[in-house]
Amino acid sequence: NSFLISCVHFLRIVTTATAKMTKRARGYATTTTTFRAESSSFKTSAGDGPSQGSAPPTVAPAAATSSAATSTAASATTSVVSSTAASTSTTVALAADASVPERLVAVYSDPVVDPTIDAWSALLADPAFIAAPVTVFEFVRLHDEARAKAGYDEFVAALTPAIEAVGGQVLGVNDTLFPGVGELTGYEEGTSWVASFPSSSAVAQAFLDPAVVAMAETRRAAVAEAQLMAGANLVPALILDLPAPDPAERYPRDRVLGKAGDQIVDELLTVYPDGGADPTRATLEQMVSYPGFLDDPVAYINLYRFNADADGGEGALNEYNAEALPFVLAHGARPKAIINVAHRLAGPTAWDRVIYVRWPSLAVFTDLRLDPGYLAAQEFRVESGEEYGNLVGIPRPQP
Repeated sequence: NSFLISCVHFLRIVTTATAKMTKRARGYATTTTTFRAESSSFKTSAGDGPSQGSAPPTVAPAAATSSAATSTAASATTSVVSSTAASTSTTVALAADASVPERLVAVYSDPVVDPTIDAWSALLADPAFIAAPVTVFEFVRLHDEARAKAGYDEFVAALTPAIEAVGGQVLGVNDTLFPGVGELTGYEEGTSWVASFPSSSAVAQAFLDPAVVAMAETRRAAVAEAQLMAGANLVPALILDLPAPDPAERYPRDRVLGKAGDQIVDELLTVYPDGGADPTRATLEQMVSYPGFLDDPVAYINLYRFNADADGGEGALNEYNAEALPFVLAHGARPKAIINVAHRLAGPTAWDRVIYVRWPSLAVFTDLRLDPGYLAAQEFRVESGEEYGNLVGIPRPQP
């Protein structure tokens, strides 16, 4: 089936990339030709885009008061969801319970930062995820108040054990440093998280956990804008289970070592545009001046809204993935999620794909961007999107 084929493709990529990394070889022409033909690995599962379409979903009226909503929903869900690990029968009951979306919007009632009842209903009714894994991703723009960061962290701290209790796994929690690409001003100093769930009803069960319900108002008070998405994760387990990468010094950085920041920026701008699908000069200067540029691990969140061009869209991005992955893995990257967005639960932009990757450091990533072999793949990435977004963050340690 398509999942097994995807695993085989990724295994071939890992094997080839590891050998290349060990030799510090720079020529990947033969390898990338092979993977160009295998780009179908990225065309499976929920490839038709968000169920809400390009327009924002209909907004359900907010509860009269958030405190009353929290109290009502908490009492309504306590009898259904326990604070311990949920049984299979509870999950099945939630999937069949038509009142679950109503219970969710009673708790999560803000029309800006929370899903509508239609969004919840569409996710829970989607046959693709009733008995199959679904990955959920959220990144937020926080209010300016000092309390906002701590408040959202309290929500994430409550949600994490709830995800694990329903059989899910948190793939990453990140503190946003700055937007790398796109119109995401204000998301700096925000937070993002991505998690896998065994089913869509498990998502509802985690969000209705009493400890998470108790933090709903805290989340609402902290978040100015949320972008919450769900879909199938195309990264197979053999990649997700790779060990953490070695320190950055073990990966190629020779294209940036010993160079002043201005020189690195100038070199990048000789091969990449200033803006659009790529960082502006100002953003590049921010990157190279980051104190942990050489050695600190970073997380990249890449967002794509596909265009309708015959040679662009999803097909072009799949071509980019196939050609770029050997170079990406040889630089120590760890792809944790590649999601074709099936459900846009909240947020102003109808993203079609979200990719979450962890890197050994910004210097290693910059070395990749200057690799001639990697540069050959860039044309496809640029041709794929109508709109691009990117957030650079610091990954929190995994438990």
